[in-house]
Amino acid sequence: MPHLNLNYLFSDPEAMDAHALPNYDGLDFVSAGSHIYGEIMWPSGEFKKPHPCVIMLHGFPGSARNDDISHALCRMGCVVLVPHHRGAWGSQGKYLVTHCVEDAYNLAVHARSEDFAKKYAVDRDNIFLLGHSMGGNSALNAGKSIPWIRGLILVAPYDPTCLLQKSKEEYLSALLNEGKILNSDGTDAIYEDILKNRGNFEFTNAYPNVRDKNILIISALYDSVSINDKMIAPLWKLLSNGDKETQESNASKTIHRLVEYPTEHGILGRRISMIKEIGKFVDECSI
Repeated sequence: MPHLNLNYLFSDPEAMDAHALPNYDGLDFVSAGSHIYGEIMWPSGEFKKPHPCVIMLHGFPGSARNDDISHALCRMGCVVLVPHHRGAWGSQGKYLVTHCVEDAYNLAVHARSEDFAKKYAVDRDNIFLLGHSMGGNSALNAGKSIPWIRGLILVAPYDPTCLLQKSKEEYLSALLNEGKILNSDGTDAIYEDILKNRGNFEFTNAYPNVRDKNILIISALYDSVSINDKMIAPLWKLLSNGDKETQESNASKTIHRLVEYPTEHGILGRRISMIKEIGKFVDECSI
């Protein structure tokens, strides 16, 4: 009985136990007083319990779905949480980038709680944060404060501080059309939240607290949103230089991996390759 099976990323098992079928449930979790809604998925009974758990964090504003990733991870043996952040897609509260980071942190703690882990057979030592775009910011900046997180998966991660040198009007123009579907106090409030917390959000500032964590970064070479040389390259340079130092001293077995695809922001055209990389990373990191 395996813990994980990478062969199921893109194939169904021939037979399943009718008494231990994979299934899903609604997520209703309270983060800072607001109900966060979403989905909890769990694998079939052929997998040895407890299961690794992956928390999927959406980007801004949450309209882009990553269901292909969540279903593949569930098929291979993971419990998967798919939340909608405060103020997004029916969840209570107001949308702010700060709230997204807090929600990610609170969800990780919730997934590791004794009651939740027992109910959904979660392996409390193997919890991962996976975020796309602004969700990559949520995963990185929540994960830096969680000593027991098993790994961080950053898919075309968006550093919201990178473009603050632009005029306020130019910065906000990118938020106007998409942000209107969120429950928030407006784009000015979102901007001011980013400006106020820029030191907490800037990717390179997270490095001292994530250098010893397992990290997979998926980068889109033609990304017009998460601009590689501004948002991803500076963090990766720190991670790769740090890896060289620890390799010389044989002091670390931490996985730091950058995978680049010739795609735009959504990794369309390389989704299957990306999911294989994510599955392999979760498998390698799980203990």
